[in-house]
Amino acid sequence: MAELAKLNLRRLRLEAERQKITQDVQAAWKAGGDNLMSARAAESFEKWAQMRHAQIDDLMANLQPLIDAQKQRTAAATGRHRNLGEIARQLLEERQKAKEKRL
Repeated sequence: MAELAKLNLRRLRLEAERQKITQDVQAAWKAGGDNLMSARAAESFEKWAQMRHAQIDDLMANLQPLIDAQKQRTAAATGRHRNLGEIARQLLEERQKAKEKRL
């Protein structure tokens, strides 16, 4: 469970970074509307942002199989614990019945 939480946290941080970059690009274009130098800076920032968005998308795509695999492991472990709990309960019931028969 802890590993799954860490992976999901990494994914959420990447999504947040992607959104922040998008907002920064929009703000840069608004600021550069009247000034040629600011417009050029906004244009180069947008090119960087597009590259960074592609990197983030790749990181998120690489992270997704890890998240899926961890979900499967977590589900399998949860199922095993449930099964063990049921087995333990059945054993206790059988022991209780055996004690009642002896008495």
